Amino acid sequence: MGKFFKKYGVYMLALSLILAVGIMAGTTPANEQLPDVSEPAGSTPLEMVCPMSDAEVLKWYSDTELFYNSTLKQWESHKAVDLCSSASNDVYSVLDGIVTNCSYSYEDGYCITITHQDGLATTYCSLAKTDAIKQGDIVSRGQKIGEASNTSSNEGLEGNHLHFAISLNGKSVDPSNYITFENK
Repeated sequence: MGKFFKKYGVYMLALSLILAVGIMAGTTPANEQLPDVSEPAGSTPLEMVCPMSDAEVLKWYSDTELFYNSTLKQWESHKAVDLCSSASNDVYSVLDGIVTNCSYSYEDGYCITITHQDGLATTYCSLAKTDAIKQGDIVSRGQKIGEASNTSSNEGLEGNHLHFAISLNGKSVDPSNYITFENK
């Protein structure tokens, strides 16, 4: 018996582990639904408003396909949606939340980040300078928070536009999973 375990013990251990994992995986009832991870957890689905009226998409979100950045003259991923509007440069909060960051950087221009429920945050960049919104302010869905501008040096050739990003639990997600953008 000792020879058998010496010769085949490793294989028996591996088979035992595979069976244990298989049994554990099979313990979830077939009719049990897994949570929908396309939307944050919560009792009701999120209904975001578009951050600009009559918005036109200049550049879509992509973390795999590369877009050409004519300002920087290079190909890069784009983890946001760039929007412009011929109607108005006003930018609105897409949901109720609290302003957790108001900052300026040469690359992104003036930015506002709003934290919402269930680990969701929205960031609005390339804004005109404003003192109307400050860190700690509570904002409402549809409330004006700023104006699109060309303060982002990374996308300066795009003119006045909004660089709009969404993150879920700190990870970048495609804003079009939450908002239907229709080019007018």
